[in-house]
Amino acid sequence: MGEVRKLLAAVVALALLGGAGMALVLFVGAGLSNRPQAWCQPGGSGVDVAGVPDGEVAGYAGEQLQNAATILRVGKELGFDPWGQTIAVMTAMGESSLRNLPFGDAVRGVTNPDGRPTTSVGLFQQQDNWGSYADRMTPERSARLFFRALDRVEGWRGLEPTLAANRVQRNADPGHYAKFWADAVAVVAALAGVPGGQTAPPAGPPPAAQPSGAGATPAVPAGGYNLGPVAPHTAAVAAEIGQRFAVAEIGGYRENAVDSGGHPAGLALDFMVGDDAAKGDAIVDYAIANAQRLGVDYIIWRQRIWFAASPQDGWRPMDDRGGPTANHMDHPHINLSAAPGPGAGALTCLMASSVRPAAFGTGQWLAPLDAPVSSRYGPRVLAGGEGGSGEGAHFHAGTDLAAACGTPIYAAAEGVVTYAGGPFRGLTGRVVFVDHGGGVETSYNHMDAGGVLVRSGDHVAAGQVIALVGDSGNSTGCHLHFGVYENGRHVDPEPFMAGRGAPLG
Repeated sequence: MGEVRKLLAAVVALALLGGAGMALVLFVGAGLSNRPQAWCQPGGSGVDVAGVPDGEVAGYAGEQLQNAATILRVGKELGFDPWGQTIAVMTAMGESSLRNLPFGDAVRGVTNPDGRPTTSVGLFQQQDNWGSYADRMTPERSARLFFRALDRVEGWRGLEPTLAANRVQRNADPGHYAKFWADAVAVVAALAGVPGGQTAPPAGPPPAAQPSGAGATPAVPAGGYNLGPVAPHTAAVAAEIGQRFAVAEIGGYRENAVDSGGHPAGLALDFMVGDDAAKGDAIVDYAIANAQRLGVDYIIWRQRIWFAASPQDGWRPMDDRGGPTANHMDHPHINLSAAPGPGAGALTCLMASSVRPAAFGTGQWLAPLDAPVSSRYGPRVLAGGEGGSGEGAHFHAGTDLAAACGTPIYAAAEGVVTYAGGPFRGLTGRVVFVDHGGGVETSYNHMDAGGVLVRSGDHVAAGQVIALVGDSGNSTGCHLHFGVYENGRHVDPEPFMAGRGAPLG
C-alpha cells in the first residue's frame, strides 16, 4: 500500500486527465488471465437460475436458454460451482448449439476413428456408450451424465475450459470449445439475473441516477464498452455500474495517462456523465457503498478525492487543473486495486474471466504471467544463491514477474512436465520444469504448498494453468521466477520470449 500512496501523491499533485471511452463484453483482450482470481475459485455455491429472459442472450433464445437453465439446475444439484456449470453450458453450445438434437455427426458422414458410424444425439451429442437413447435425449439426464464424467477428470478446475470439456467429450480438436466461452458466461449471468449478463440494463437505475435534463436515458452501447486491455475485474466493475446507471460511455485503458497505476495499468474507469451531476453522485455513492466488494482504491469526482483505505477522512480537495474534464466535473474516476475485492462473488469472478487459446501442436508461445517485470536476468546479489547452473549468488538466472500470491501461472508453450516439486537445479522453493523439445526448457519457481498443479509426465498446452504464484524458497515477496534453458544452459528469458511473439511484462 506504500507504493500506492506514493503514486497517489503524484496523481493528486498532477490531477488525472479525463478519458474517452474505448471493449467490454464479458471477456477482455488477449494476454489477461482466463481463470477467476484465486480468492474466488474454486468452490462457492453454484448458480441459481433466476428466470429465463425473453429475447436473445448472446444469440441464444427460447428453447436454447431453457436447456441452458436445465444444465445449470442439474449442476447446482450435483454440487458444481459456477465455473463447472459454465463449462457444461459452453460444451453444449459447442456440441448442439443448446438444442436437443435427435441426430449427430453421422448425418454428415462422420465416423468414429475405428470406422463405425457415430451415434451421438442430444445436447451433448453423447454416443451409445453414454447411456440409453432416452437418457441422452432428456436434457436433465444428459446433463447429469456430462457432470459425472467431468467430475472424473483429474484436476479439471486447473485446465482451460476447452481442455476440460475435451477430456470429457474426446473430440479431435482440444481448442474447439474456446470460442463459446464468452457466450456461455453471458448466458449463465443472464439466467442468474446478474447485472452485466443481460442483454439490456436491469429494471432501471435508481431515481437519483436518472438524467436531470430532458431526453431519454442514454443507452448502453449495443456492443458493450470499448475499454481496451483492462484487468478482468475492471471490466466486471464497468459492466455492473455501467448497466446499473445506463452510462453511455466509459473510458478504460489509456497508455498516455499520467497515473501509471490507473489507466495504463487497466485499473481505472471514467464514467462520462457530462453535466448530469445527479447521475455522477449516484455512481459515486454506489461505488463507496460497495467499495470492498468492487475492489475500489480511490475515487475522484468534482475536484475531490476519496480513499477507500481511509473512509473516515471523507473527501479531500484537489488542485484546480483549469477545465471541467481535468477537474473531473463531467466524470467520476474510479481507480481499482490490483487485486479484486475479497467480498466479490463467484459469478462476478466468472464474468471477469477471459479465454486464452489452448495451443496444442501450434508452436505458440504465451507469457506465463500477466504481470510486470520486477527483476531482470543478469548479475545481482542474491541472499541465498538463486543463480542456477553454478553461477553463484551474484547472477539472476531468470526473469521475475511480480503478482499477488495465488495468481494463475501458465505454461509458456506446449510440452511435458519433467519436474514438479521442491528445490531443483539451483532453484529454491517449489519448482516446475517443462520440456518443450528441441533442447528448450522453461522453469517456474517459488510456488507455495498447493500451488503446483501438475505432476512429472503431464503433457501441457500453451496457456494451460500449471501453478499459482507463491513466495516459497529464497523470495522476498509473491512473484514468479521464470527461467528459459537452451541445451541445459539458462538464457535471458526476455529476448527469448520477445522473439517468439510473447514479450514479458
